[in-house]
Amino acid sequence: MKKLLKWILAIVGIVAVLLAVATIVLPMVIDPNNYKDQIAAAVSAKTGRNLTIGGEIKWSVFPSIGLELSDVSLGNPGGFGDQPMLDIGEAGITVKFLPLLKRQVEIGEVSMSDVSINLSRKADGETNWQDLGGAGKGSTTATTGSDRGVESFSISGIEITNARVTFDDVDQTTELHEFDLKASNIELGQPFNLQGGFSMNLPTSQLAGEVRFGGLVQTEATGKRFGISGLKLAFDGKQGEAGDAVTLAVNVSANADIDLAKDQAILTDFILRLHELSVTGDLTVSALSAEPKFAGQLKVAEFNPKTLMKALGMEVPVTSDAKALTRLRADMTLAATSDSADMQNLSMALDQSTVQGHLKLVNFDNPQLAFDLQLDKLNLDEYLPPDEGTANGSAAGAGSSGSDLSVETFRGFTGGGNFRIAQLVAAGLTATDVSMQMSSDGKSVRLAPINAKFHGGQHEGDITIDASGTRPLLTANHGLSGVQTEGLLTELTGSARLRGTGDFYLQIKTDLSNPQTVMRNLSGDIGMNITNGEIIGIDVTATIAAVKSALGKQAELVSESSEEQTTEFAELTMSGVIENGILSSDDLLLLSPLLRATGEGQFNLADETIDYVLKPVLTGELADENIAELKGLPIPVKLTGKLYDPDIRVDIVAALAASQKDKINQKKDKLIKKLLGEDRDAKDADAKDADATNADATDTTDATDATGATDAAKAGDSGEKADPAKTLLEGLLGGKKDSVEEKADDGGAD
Repeated sequence: MKKLLKWILAIVGIVAVLLAVATIVLPMVIDPNNYKDQIAAAVSAKTGRNLTIGGEIKWSVFPSIGLELSDVSLGNPGGFGDQPMLDIGEAGITVKFLPLLKRQVEIGEVSMSDVSINLSRKADGETNWQDLGGAGKGSTTATTGSDRGVESFSISGIEITNARVTFDDVDQTTELHEFDLKASNIELGQPFNLQGGFSMNLPTSQLAGEVRFGGLVQTEATGKRFGISGLKLAFDGKQGEAGDAVTLAVNVSANADIDLAKDQAILTDFILRLHELSVTGDLTVSALSAEPKFAGQLKVAEFNPKTLMKALGMEVPVTSDAKALTRLRADMTLAATSDSADMQNLSMALDQSTVQGHLKLVNFDNPQLAFDLQLDKLNLDEYLPPDEGTANGSAAGAGSSGSDLSVETFRGFTGGGNFRIAQLVAAGLTATDVSMQMSSDGKSVRLAPINAKFHGGQHEGDITIDASGTRPLLTANHGLSGVQTEGLLTELTGSARLRGTGDFYLQIKTDLSNPQTVMRNLSGDIGMNITNGEIIGIDVTATIAAVKSALGKQAELVSESSEEQTTEFAELTMSGVIENGILSSDDLLLLSPLLRATGEGQFNLADETIDYVLKPVLTGELADENIAELKGLPIPVKLTGKLYDPDIRVDIVAALAASQKDKINQKKDKLIKKLLGEDRDAKDADAKDADATNADATDTTDATDATGATDAAKAGDSGEKADPAKTLLEGLLGGKKDSVEEKADDGGAD
């Protein structure tokens, strides 16, 4: 036992002496600087690159064998220029001595400072680092059995400080400054901690800030596959010009499985947070070394889009409903690249609406769209700006966007797709079973066909927005058939004046630049045909009777409308022409059991005013004897003032004046016929009849007797005998005219 102990102590002593001798003798005997050329030649033979060691190589031999280098550079492969791929200001590496005796490589600390790394990728995908990934003859793969290879490999730690990384990707350059990295207890097949960070500044995207990363890394012995458990990536910085820069806070966490042989990474338990936006799911990232592609299932937790837009410095739209754009969540199957996104199995909730379908965008700068979306309900009016200065909120929404539109709004994208909406509210109108197809060629947008149901009727339409010029121009063709007009007009204008079943058509053109140009430049044609209906708010015959009864007190009576009052009709038709926002129509026709009406006038759609005359003619059996004498007479009804709440005036005086004029003309024609068509004897025989007619005319006009007496006096003064027929004719013409004028001046009739 004593001998064994002596041998052990002797061996330990010998080793200690050898280490001491090595510490002193090795630097004296072997000068590594003498091998610079051989080292450079070996690297060149292995990689085809130039290795330059400008500084002095220094030994360190205890407790670890090591080297310290300075001013080291590694060149680029052919075709990537003369600039070195790697520049190192100072570097050091140590290897523990005793493990080498057991064919175990235990590297101590690897340190580098003032490092410059220049990475480059060409348009064809070739990179200046891809030739460095092979295992080669120097592979550190562990061997077994009698092989004399390295049985294990480990690194106590790696530390990189003050590094700069430049990445030239085709025509875009990314620079990372102040790059730091620390790793400890690195051993193939075993997990180790990795922490690091850098500063970045991307002038093209005006993005600058600090990035930190970390996680628990585990590699395979081949070094071709490694995982990162608890990967954390955080960015705190700003985007935009100095005065308008927006603060960004992005945090990403995941578990990553990175396979360099397959050039892909699988991210599980993926979480991305941007302010209050949170996206979770699983992602597979392929083509890591070229143009990365993303695929996976993602879920967007509910967030407030307006709040996020404000945090990102975006203009937050002002909506008529303050709650609009405040709730959004989504689920999807995503396939994407840096310039495209394909969202399949899309399920999204926006405020009170639910969206299902798919959406694909290719080329974010000039998107090509392909979509098929189905919504349960959507109220577009809630997302428009609040209406200001309008007589009726619902009506104003039909032609007002509240903000200017330029041609750029409708340019820059192509393609299209289909919308299907179970219930749509737009411009105050509620439609169901809506379907439309959208298409765009980059200069114009078309929605056609547009099909929907409105209040029991069917709609068919076609809308085109031409953005090829300097202003966006709208062309629209719409047709409605079988619509219940009361509900339609109530939604459109806030009140309903018509009830019935109607057909409508509308063909218009206008300028969409702003709310003013929409109406001021509106032109086109409209038409309607309503059957079996009622005019709500006025009973025409009752109103005429009331006005007739009031004659002698006032010439005109303003009609007070009431929903209890109605005028039934069998058919109401009208067509019109729109020019510069003014609708002109002269062919209104209303047919009713008690009356027939025509109408003409103008509707100023821009100012929302009306100047229209409706002329009903009583034709049926009238229960009110007070207006029986008006049967067959056109009775003017004037509508003026506000389009949606007009003043209604019935002019009975004009009707009576027209009636008396017709009677006068009838009697005049009869007398002229008698005067010119019969001989003198016949006239004498009819003198009594003429006297009786003259008496009747006197009763009607209240002025003929006086006129006749005046004529007789004039005849007596002249010594001539008065002609009875002439006297009667002059009495009818002159007396009747004076009588009508006097009554008009008095403001009514008895």
